[in-house]
Amino acid sequence: GRPTARRVPLPPSSASVAGAALDLFLMVLVCLFLFTVSSAEGGRYIDLMGGGQGGDDGAAGGKSKSPTWNVYAWNVWAYAALVAAPIFPLALFLFACARAVRPWTKRRRGWKVLSITAMAPYHDVTFRDGFVGDVLTSTVRPLQDAAFTVFYLFSGLSGWWNQAYGLDAAAAPAERSWLLHTVVLPACTISPLAYRFLQNLRQAHDHRKRWPYLGNAFKYLVAAEVALFGAFDPAAKGHVIWLTCFVLATLYQVWWDVFMDWELLVWEPGRRAGSPPT
Repeated sequence: GRPTARRVPLPPSSASVAGAALDLFLMVLVCLFLFTVSSAEGGRYIDLMGGGQGGDDGAAGGKSKSPTWNVYAWNVWAYAALVAAPIFPLALFLFACARAVRPWTKRRRGWKVLSITAMAPYHDVTFRDGFVGDVLTSTVRPLQDAAFTVFYLFSGLSGWWNQAYGLDAAAAPAERSWLLHTVVLPACTISPLAYRFLQNLRQAHDHRKRWPYLGNAFKYLVAAEVALFGAFDPAAKGHVIWLTCFVLATLYQVWWDVFMDWELLVWEPGRRAGSPPT
C-alpha cells in the first residue's frame, strides 16, 4: 500500500516557551536569594549589608538586646544556615526536573521532538531536527553538570542514610565513580555530536548527494574523536599530536561554519563586483 507520512509533532508556541522560561527564572531568583542569605549565615549578612552591628540599637524603643539573646539568635541563624544552605540548590534542581516532565500533556511534544533528533538514522531530517541537534551540541557542559549533580545527589543521600559521611564529603564518591567518568560524562560529550553526524548521513542517503552532507558529518566526526581522546586520556592533551588534531579540527569547524553554513564569504569566479549572484 501507499506509505504513510510521518506525523511531525507541532513545536510549542512562543508564548508557552516564554511562560515556562519565566517560571523557571523566578524560581532561580528565589532560590539564589535564599541560598545567598542562608550561606552567609543570615543575620550576619543582613546586618553587615544594613550598616554594621548597630542595627539592633533602637529596634525596640531604643533598648539594646542582651548579649545572651544575641548569642542565642546567632546560634539559631548559624544552625539554620548549615541546614538550609544545601537545601535551596537541591530544591531548585528537583523543581527543574519536575517541570521538565510535568504537566506531561504539555511536555510530551518537546520530548517527542528530542526523541526524533536522537533517533536520527530512523527518521527523515527536517530543518527543525537539524536546529535542535545544533542546539544540543552547545549543551555539553550543562549536560555534564546535570549528570554530576544526579550522582552527587544520590551519593549524598546514601552517605546521609548510612551515616558514613557528611554532605561536605559527598562529592568524593562521585569523583571516584567509574560509571560517571567512563560512561555518563563521555556520553554527554559525544551524544550531541553523534546525533548531528547521523543526521547528515541520513540526509546524504535521502538526497542521494555526498556533498555537502558528508563534509558536515566529517566536522562532527573529528570533533567527537578529539573530545574522546581528551576525555579518556587527559595526559594526551599536552602531546603535540593531540594539539595538532585539536587545532586542525577547530579550523575545519570554523571554515565550515563561515563558508558553508553561514555563507558569510562566498567567492564566485567570473562574477563582477556589484552584479547579482547567479
